[in-house]
Amino acid sequence: MPMSDYLLRYHDFYAERVAKLKERVKILKEKLPQGEFLHHDTVKLAFRIRQADQEIIPMDPDRPEYHLTSDLRKYRRYKRGLQRYRLMFCFSNTPKVIVYLYINDEEHLRKGGDKNDPYSEFKKLVSRGRVSHNPSDPHLQKWIRSFSWQ
Repeated sequence: MPMSDYLLRYHDFYAERVAKLKERVKILKEKLPQGEFLHHDTVKLAFRIRQADQEIIPMDPDRPEYHLTSDLRKYRRYKRGLQRYRLMFCFSNTPKVIVYLYINDEEHLRKGGDKNDPYSEFKKLVSRGRVSHNPSDPHLQKWIRSFSWQ
């Protein structure tokens, strides 16, 4: 698969959740026989998230099915194959940067109308300024400056 033109960056919140997931996978690998390990739901989820953020999303981060509406319209989300999990991100075409902002955990599984729904949690993070799509956000500025121009 060809490398993406996008610089991929991970917000601390997203990186922390992915690190916890990786740690759970590592523990499962030590405990389970190979066959059980490969078919475990947590391992499959970790694989799908990695495939999404490294391969699928960078092919076209502005696909119509990634668009959100209303207050979150400036963000995108990926859900295919993740069941009740949602991966939220923002991106820029100039420079070409994708910033992965959020992935829900098992305490915030998708269930419409639930106060712990991942969209509700993400909206709270946005309203509190914990995550942003704003190019003047210090985290985004750091990542944009680190972009290696070819």
